[in-house]
Amino acid sequence: MSLALIEESAKEVRRLAIAGSPLALGDFRLKKLIPPLEQAGAKVPVFAQVAKAITDVVNGPDAESATRLLNLSTLLNAILYTQGQTSATGDFQKLETFPSKCASTRTTARVLKPLIQALSASGAGRLEVIKSAVERGAFNDLRLIDPAIRALGDNSPEIADLIAEKVLPAYGPGIMPRLKTGFDLNGKKHDARKLEVMHQLDPAGTLEICKQALLDGSAEVKVAAIACLGKHEDCLPLVLEQANAKNKQVRAAALEALAEHDRPEITKIFTELIQGKAFDILVNPFRRLRNRQVLNSLLDEARKSLDLILKNDSEQISRFSEILTCLGWRREAEVENFLVEAFTKSGGLAKIKAAPKFTMTGSDLMANLAGLLYEIGSPAGLEAILEKRELLPTMCFSYVLRSALRTWPPDKVYSEFSPLLEGKAGAIKEKREMLEGFVNSTFTRTEQLPKTAEDDERQAAPDTLTWDPRWLNAAIKADSRLMVCWLARPDHSASLNYLLKLGTPKSANHTALTVRALARCQHPKSTEFFLAQVTRKTKGANYVDYELQTLFQAAKHLPPSDLPKLDEFATKLDEKFVDAFLVAIDPLRRPVETT
Repeated sequence: MSLALIEESAKEVRRLAIAGSPLALGDFRLKKLIPPLEQAGAKVPVFAQVAKAITDVVNGPDAESATRLLNLSTLLNAILYTQGQTSATGDFQKLETFPSKCASTRTTARVLKPLIQALSASGAGRLEVIKSAVERGAFNDLRLIDPAIRALGDNSPEIADLIAEKVLPAYGPGIMPRLKTGFDLNGKKHDARKLEVMHQLDPAGTLEICKQALLDGSAEVKVAAIACLGKHEDCLPLVLEQANAKNKQVRAAALEALAEHDRPEITKIFTELIQGKAFDILVNPFRRLRNRQVLNSLLDEARKSLDLILKNDSEQISRFSEILTCLGWRREAEVENFLVEAFTKSGGLAKIKAAPKFTMTGSDLMANLAGLLYEIGSPAGLEAILEKRELLPTMCFSYVLRSALRTWPPDKVYSEFSPLLEGKAGAIKEKREMLEGFVNSTFTRTEQLPKTAEDDERQAAPDTLTWDPRWLNAAIKADSRLMVCWLARPDHSASLNYLLKLGTPKSANHTALTVRALARCQHPKSTEFFLAQVTRKTKGANYVDYELQTLFQAAKHLPPSDLPKLDEFATKLDEKFVDAFLVAIDPLRRPVETT
């Protein structure tokens, strides 16, 4: 007998079971199945039983709809289970199995929904959601495997790379069948990332796939295959063949993979490339290269190039800059000695102009050298920067200031840089703004860093420095509200009077910082000042704009003892701003509630 009518009836019954049995009364979809079922029932009685059961559901009383729908569902399931097909044709095959590191969790769908949306949707803010999920171990859930695999092709490279590096490998080899499903040798970056994850989970098992990708894959997949094959010594001949590939992307990937191996044939390749002009392709390989012979060859080439520049050969500026880029992130003694040596001789660079059709000048090279020396951070490098501080372009003032803070005593730092606060125009004004910005950014950064942050993250932060006390008076005299806000202290009445003086700060950020400074110094008028600024800003406003939101965020720094005064103010505030205001002062209630 044909089961098409029974299957269609079962489908409609499932629909009504979900929607609710009262909706089954008079349902037109069920009604239209009654005539063909009655016709089939002339030969097969069970079809007539189904037709009668449907009639009872659609025409029966409301009170019995649930019972009648259940009876119909039971009848249909009995027919399907006894008369339907329960087997499949084909040969028996052993299932491919892999161990897995993930498990089912009790995380609710409501909690997972924002994460799945971040993995599958588009727009800003998704990276932060995914990072937070990684940190708290939320991806240890079987339901997130497929969304994570699809996210390998996300429009945001940061998200896709994070999934490939942190999320999918944590599931273990058990996800290999899911990764292989739909894998395309001629695919784009999505398939390239798939291949890299598969190789990480099962290096030996994916070798043949990588070799095949090297022969027939797209450029993106070939790049991934080269990175994988480069981790196997016996596959290096295949990677060596790609070192001269026509495709620049593939050639660069091959060089990057070869850079981690110290072999004569690889040394020869890099030595020859150094004599050529394609330094842009050597940047990433040199971050991994450990062969001292090749490194020394690059440094020799750099010395030759610098000597030509100092002889006014401006055509060499671009080449020398590319060599410096190759030296970035390297910390060997040879590199440091070369950079100090080159920077010491760089006095003449400031006069070298850009070559025709180029924009980079000798001053730009000095800036690059200063940046590399500061990144290394050795005493010799910092001293070299300070010795040449008068010759460095204004853009390098940040390096000079940070080097001084890490090298000189506080009184010398003050004597050298405090005159900048009087700057009104030109380079001196630019340096003043950089000085003020440095103080602001480092104090803010220190607040945001966890106590467990690495030392190198805090090395230039003001909480690890001793500021000469004269800075505060100089900042007041120069009307530098930004510096006064951060350097103000409770025992310095002049700074507190300055912050409270008549007039409105230049920006919303300055206003918020003023509130924070007064609160930090425990000034009794900090809340009064805050409320006065809120009153001024809300007058005539129609909504909570960015400036007002910035001001509200400063409320959490006010003393909790002033909560009654803040609550009373909220009762008089326009309803357009009340909700945002109450949210802003809510953190002040928590200490009160826990005491």
